[in-house]
Amino acid sequence: MQFSDALDQAEDELRVGPSNAHSKGVQIGFQDLPEPSGHRRNHRPGRPSKIETDSELRAFIAARIDRMTFDDIASQVSRTSPEGRRVAKSAIHAWWQRRRRR
Repeated sequence: MQFSDALDQAEDELRVGPSNAHSKGVQIGFQDLPEPSGHRRNHRPGRPSKIETDSELRAFIAARIDRMTFDDIASQVSRTSPEGRRVAKSAIHAWWQRRRRR
């Protein structure tokens, strides 16, 4: 049974008598649902992180992530980068955690 058929059946039952309209429920399986689109699967609300959008900054951090603390990396970034490219240790930590999950 397709979702539209189940919906039509539920509407018919409501017209007949609302008291016993959903006595047996809507019978539809999850296997009938379409696969989520790639766009929705990859969609992330909000704006992307500064590290994700700046490949030079990402490479700089990735080269140091296994050898230094987040605080030390943030200090080096602030010493070597202009103000608009600086990131805090919390941003580095969040990026590192997302990277580990992949």
